[in-house]
Amino acid sequence: MKTTLVLCLFWSVTLFADIRVVDDSGTAVVLAEPAGKIVSLSPHLTELLFSLGVGDRIEATVDFSDYPEAALKIPRLGNAFSVSVEAVIEQSPDLIVAWMTGGNHRTFEQLRALGYPVFVNEASSLVDIAAAVQQLGVLVGKPRRGRELAEDFKVGLERLKQSNRDADSPKVFFQISDAQLYTVNSQHLIGQAIEICGAENIFSDVEFFVPMVSYESVVERNPDFLVVSSPYPEYKSVWNERWENLGWSGRVRTIDASLITRPSLRMLEGIKVLCETIGQ
Repeated sequence: MKTTLVLCLFWSVTLFADIRVVDDSGTAVVLAEPAGKIVSLSPHLTELLFSLGVGDRIEATVDFSDYPEAALKIPRLGNAFSVSVEAVIEQSPDLIVAWMTGGNHRTFEQLRALGYPVFVNEASSLVDIAAAVQQLGVLVGKPRRGRELAEDFKVGLERLKQSNRDADSPKVFFQISDAQLYTVNSQHLIGQAIEICGAENIFSDVEFFVPMVSYESVVERNPDFLVVSSPYPEYKSVWNERWENLGWSGRVRTIDASLITRPSLRMLEGIKVLCETIGQ
């Protein structure tokens, strides 16, 4: 009888225990049960939710949530930089997932103040992508799947590091914008990816994560490769003609922007493609 009572108490505590994770803003996100209705305020978080197998729980998301293909069918509330509080409330979500760097900071703070659970993500390192999917796994009732995905991602990163440790250290300029020459420093996730590939980011030493640089400074640092993030197939940068005038046309490479600019699990594939691109 005593053993049965103890087991019943254990099951009761387990059954009604809150689900709790601490997000990247340092805030505890607490749920009474796994989230059933979710609003995603960032494309990469939409991807992570699909990776966990709960894409069907996303009631609404934002523009550019285009992967996997099923994500295109989800209603849009705005973009990663502008969503109204009212639009989110209308969805009656159990959980809101948001990107700290996006412009929706005020929106999710207001939602928090209204009592809505908001999970805020900001990967400061590539390993943090693994941590994010593991935390989301807990919140949606898929902790085992989250741990498996996180471990696979970390193992994949380590393999890429090892396979490129004897690389020839080519000098790389990574171009993330066309209107102006924006690039990344060594602390940016793409900067970390360049390092994994055994290459040298020519602007690794700048202070800002995403600095705007001059044409003259790129020429002065004389990269071996110029890698341009491409928003669509057959994309051609407006800067290509200037690189060609320098005789650099053979140095220009492109990479699918969605693979390398979003902190989702697909970034592992993006790093692999980047390494192959600058290893040509």
